[in-house]
Amino acid sequence: MIDTKTYQLTSKKYRNIFFFIFGRSLLQLLPFLIVWTLLLGWQLGRLIALYSLIVLIVAGFSFLILTFVKNLEPFFSDTQVQFDEDTLQITSNGKSASWKMGELKNVIIKEDYWLIYVTKTKYAYVPHNIFYSEDDFKKFKTYINA
Repeated sequence: MIDTKTYQLTSKKYRNIFFFIFGRSLLQLLPFLIVWTLLLGWQLGRLIALYSLIVLIVAGFSFLILTFVKNLEPFFSDTQVQFDEDTLQITSNGKSASWKMGELKNVIIKEDYWLIYVTKTKYAYVPHNIFYSEDDFKKFKTYINA
């Protein structure tokens, strides 16, 4: 297994990730609201669409406020990634979780990090700057098919 440097998710980066995922959810809801508006007529459909968006935005900001109130210390703790061509292992707070590389659901590539979805809703944050060498970076990128 190839080791990486230890890294830590900051609250600012967490907020950026949260709003990115929240924005994707809004975009996925938009076609549904447009069809809903067309099916029910402009007046009633527009009202339902408006209330749906308001509820979604209020729920999103409520979740964000809850995360600031809640103890997220384990979430922001030191984390280390180990990998080989078959396995991705993430160690945080002395606890390890492993996944097969072929079973990763999705990989979202951002400018300075990856969001690796290990299930449909659970993701792992992996920054680009944690690798000891350029060769390790290229291997990791190949293994996750990014």
